[in-house]
Amino acid sequence: MYINYLWANSRMKWVKNPGKKTRGCTFCGIAKGNPDIPKKVLYKDKDMMVIMNIFPYNVGHLQVVPVRHVVWLEDLTGEEFDKLFKMVKKTIMLLKKTLNPSGFNVGLNFGGGVSGGSILHLHAQIVPRYERDLGFMEVTAETKVMPESLDRTYRKLMKNVKILGD
Repeated sequence: MYINYLWANSRMKWVKNPGKKTRGCTFCGIAKGNPDIPKKVLYKDKDMMVIMNIFPYNVGHLQVVPVRHVVWLEDLTGEEFDKLFKMVKKTIMLLKKTLNPSGFNVGLNFGGGVSGGSILHLHAQIVPRYERDLGFMEVTAETKVMPESLDRTYRKLMKNVKILGD
């Protein structure tokens, strides 16, 4: 079996050490506004935030994250639980209006690495799916080609971000 590599040297800093000022929970650092953590925050209130995944599976890959550090779903208060799922719904509405995907993958990561998550902090992944997600590189070279930059997608989403606050 052959393994193909797409070299993303910028990820090594993340893999090896997030740095002195970003030690601890990355999502908590984002919630606190740590300037040393790369981020694309679309929305934040006292309980929830919606951020772009800066290592996305697809264009428009967003995450809904409780502001309070929680690891397990049952750690949420009833109000936080309701807000999490309302924000997932609003985030899907934002993505539909802005990027017009054909479908979505939505999942929760809790419990850390064994759940597939790289951050030990409960979060919902919302990954838009498009009719032509897969092309030559994905099928034959097992390499994901991102057709749009994070910055461009962020600017597009910000035009309709009021959906998240409604």
